[in-house]
This record gives sequence, C-alpha cells and structure tokens, in this order.
Amino acid sequence: MKAGQGECEFFSVKTEKKNAEKLHQWLVARQLLEHNFETMPSADFIFFPIKRKLSEKEAKDLKKIVPSFAMNRLLFSPATKQPKSLKEALREKLSQEEFSKLVSSFDTLGNIAIIEIPEELEKKEKLIANALLQSNKSIKTVCKKLGAHQGKFRVEPVKIIAGEKNLVATYRESGCVFKIPVGKAFFSPRLGTERMRIARQIKPGEVIGAFFAGVGPFPIVFAKNSQMEAAFAIELNPVAVKFLDENILLNKAENRIFPVQGDVKKIVPKKFKDFFHRIVMPLPKGAENFLESAMISAHPKGCVIHFYAFVPAANPYEKIFSLIEKTAKKLCKKTRILHKQKVRAFSKETIQIVIDFEARD
Repeated sequence: MKAGQGECEFFSVKTEKKNAEKLHQWLVARQLLEHNFETMPSADFIFFPIKRKLSEKEAKDLKKIVPSFAMNRLLFSPATKQPKSLKEALREKLSQEEFSKLVSSFDTLGNIAIIEIPEELEKKEKLIANALLQSNKSIKTVCKKLGAHQGKFRVEPVKIIAGEKNLVATYRESGCVFKIPVGKAFFSPRLGTERMRIARQIKPGEVIGAFFAGVGPFPIVFAKNSQMEAAFAIELNPVAVKFLDENILLNKAENRIFPVQGDVKKIVPKKFKDFFHRIVMPLPKGAENFLESAMISAHPKGCVIHFYAFVPAANPYEKIFSLIEKTAKKLCKKTRILHKQKVRAFSKETIQIVIDFEARD
C-alpha cells in the first residue's frame, strides 16, 4: 500500500462499530492509542491506530471486553488539529495587519454567534465566520453586526454570513429557557449575572414592574428563582412581545407574569400608579427619560428601583444621582441609594452602570 502525504503505517485494532467506544476506552487507559492519527471507519467496522503490537496477555484481556477484534498493519492519516480559539484558527490565514484588526470576542445566543467585522476585514468575513465554526463546534450559525442598536425598539441589525440559516436562538440561563429572534428584539446575555443578583433580593409577595421587558429575561428569571407574587412585563416592540408570550409559556410562568404591550410613559402613570414593590429598568439607552414614570408607579411604602445607564467612565454616577434627586423632589418622593456598581465596559470612554435606590412617599 502506497503512503499518501503525511500518512504513516501503524499496527491497528479493528472491531465492529457497536464496540468502538469500549475499545477506545480500553486503548486510552493503557496508553496504546496513537492520538496524532485519525481512526479509520468503514461501513461496519472501525480501525484504531496503536503504538505497538498487542502482547498475548493484552490480546487475551481485550477479548474479554471486545470478543471480536483483529489486528493488522495499515496506513493512517494525521489527525486534524482542532483550533482552540478564533485567533488560533486565523493566525496563519490573515496578514499581520489584518490579524491586528480582528475582533476575537463575540456574543453567543444558544448556537448562534454574533460577531463584529471591522470595515477593513469585510472582504474576509466568510473566512472569519468559517474559522469560528471550525473552532467552536457548538456554534451552528454566525451573524455579523450591521450597526449599533437603532430605532425605537433599540434592536441590533444582523446578517447571517456562515452556517445554518436560522435567526431564532434557544438560550438557557439560570434554569430558564428563552426563544430569541436575533436582530429583531433587544437581548443581552451579559446581564445574566444582574438578573440573578436581583432575583436573590426579591422578597415573598413582591409585585414587580419589568420595564422594557423584551423577550422576558428579567421577569422569567425572577419567577423561576424567587417567591415574587407577580411581574408585569411592559414592552413596546410587538415582535418581542410575541416571543415574551411564548417564553412565559415555555417556563410555565403564565400565572405570575403578565405581558403588557405599549409605551412605559403612557401605560405606567395610568394603570400602575403607586403599584410596584420593585422595578427593573434595563433599557440599553435612554432609561433616564422614564425615571419619572418609575417613581410614579413606586409603592408609597417603598419600592426598590434598579436603574441601568450608559455613562462616561471618568465620572459615572454624579449625573444620575442628581437626576434621581431632581425627579424625586418634583414628585415629592424620598429616595435612598442602596447600591451602585459598574456592570460592564462598552468602550474605553463609556461604561454601563446600575444604581439600586429606594423611592417612597
């Protein structure tokens, strides 16, 4: 048998495919498997390359586990090395200048990856996307961002550039499952820690206002991980509300979460005045414009408001503290800051923060 490029001849052990896993484990346990070369499957059998011929005792022991096997000498091809990261998969495929511009971080929603392609690398987007599929076998679809969050629904437009043609992700978090229409509703997997942080604070019997609820991650995580009484999930985007309805049913929370489609500014002052024990406000941009609505809907005996904002990294809290104080004074409310922290970096100049504060009459 003539060897092809890179092929080498080894002793091999052949067995039926039904016994392949048992044989593999036995060879690995005895350090006999030649890991740098591929196994060779046929229609009914599989051949494993081994480092040396089995001794009589080894063959006798193996027969107890795999009654039917045979040894031969065969040519095996070198194993294809699986890249451990996107950078490793592209290191030899991009020039040094191109490689320096590569954005190797990306978001994943289920088996969908969302990546950023710099303008200078747009001609290489297929190469980059396929490298991502190669380096991460759990990813089946790769999308690229087409721009920042935009429009009144604050959605981030995307385009599929490799893999399966699917834009509905199945995402799991904190014991919950979500269907997410990628590019048509706002969702941030990076707020998962925040969702659980708040869930642990919720007291039995609380009624919660989930403003800008999207497909329901905050209220559904709360329902699954707290003893809240109920959550009213308010969302303007009709596509998001459709998936919110579906996610409530998926997580068996239909008796505790009540979707409300509409504008927080219009709905809350009319329907939810003095109503909520806790309010969460994870709008990606512009939540300060809804702070008055939140305070109007705060329960007179006290309501904890979790307020998120993108702010300058240099002086992140001063402007928001001032706004809270000014709004409270206008509505004759008392406020008390309970907690503040940086949630994540957005850029060198901008970060996302959360401020937890109490509002009461």
